Amino acid sequence: MGLRGDLSTMGLEDILQWLAVGKKTGILELKGFLHTKRVAFQDGKITSVWSSDPREYLGQYLLAFNRITEDQLREALATQEDENQLLGRILVNRQLVTEVEIRRIVQLKVEESIFDTFLWSSGTFEFHDGQPPLQKSMLLSLDVTGIVLEGARRVDEWKRIRNLIKGGDALLAAIPETIAEMLPLSPEDADMLSRLDGYKSIDQLVIEMRVPEFKASKLLFDLHEKGMVRILHPGGKLGDHSSLQLQRARQLVEKQKLQEAQEELRHLLQEQPRLQEATRMLQVVEHLLQENTIDERLVPELAVTIEDLMQAQLGPNEAFLATRVNAVWSIHDIISISPFPQEECLAIFSKLLKRGILKVQKQPGGLQPEYGR
Repeated sequence: MGLRGDLSTMGLEDILQWLAVGKKTGILELKGFLHTKRVAFQDGKITSVWSSDPREYLGQYLLAFNRITEDQLREALATQEDENQLLGRILVNRQLVTEVEIRRIVQLKVEESIFDTFLWSSGTFEFHDGQPPLQKSMLLSLDVTGIVLEGARRVDEWKRIRNLIKGGDALLAAIPETIAEMLPLSPEDADMLSRLDGYKSIDQLVIEMRVPEFKASKLLFDLHEKGMVRILHPGGKLGDHSSLQLQRARQLVEKQKLQEAQEELRHLLQEQPRLQEATRMLQVVEHLLQENTIDERLVPELAVTIEDLMQAQLGPNEAFLATRVNAVWSIHDIISISPFPQEECLAIFSKLLKRGILKVQKQPGGLQPEYGR
């Protein structure tokens, strides 16, 4: 028996428990504001999760844990395209990680993806009874009870965090005097504090550290509780009004009414220029509106000096991609290791080329036009 509805009327906790108690087998599809996730069940146990959010790809977790380099990930993904193997299997065969490490990180990836869904403010769900997973993956067998308990705990924790840190545009700075009194620091605390300069928003820190927004916000919240950081700006420009505008823009995009979506997003950004979600969506819309598309086989190069690049006032996502340009990797190579959707990356590259920050040359031999991540 299938089941569908809105997460506002039937919470994720109730859905997961219903599937566990009924020992269901099938796919739970969750559609949120920006992303879609599919949770595979076998006899009431969670076996795998697929997410449209590139930040939740296995490669991003391996980079976050410093288990592989970006170059090793790029090479492994190229092999995956040619041989259609699991990324984890390729890395194990190359002795870059062990079987135990891969399984541990895959489980963590699955759990974090579901925990993130508990924090969604809106979304829909549909259970496809008896449907097998659509993609190859390393299968697990996770009990729902522990995930539900941790998910509920994070919801409560998130409310506490949001009372202090209102949004991803928040700015915080380290307090050296207090930090000196708290030495030695844990590696996580030390890493976070070393990145705080009073200018980087939480959104930027999330990209730099390749961690979920919850984890970064929780680290900063705890550091604030210990008196080691102070809040320069609490952030939180995304309210009910902008949420509705973003939802309307997304619906217009889905109906291919791109000009109307562009106008909606531009109006929203006039009111809230630091709204990352709207900025990203606008980049995608503007890319779709372009008559010509970018060939991913092209190899980008910097057309400006490093000093000029630092003064170019790039957004966090633009800066991430621009700093991966090395005159060796193709656009496809850079997209493969980035934590952003392909359409957003292409829109950013198009913008940087138009601004004269980048230039391109043809890659010898080229790549096949069909790509995967």
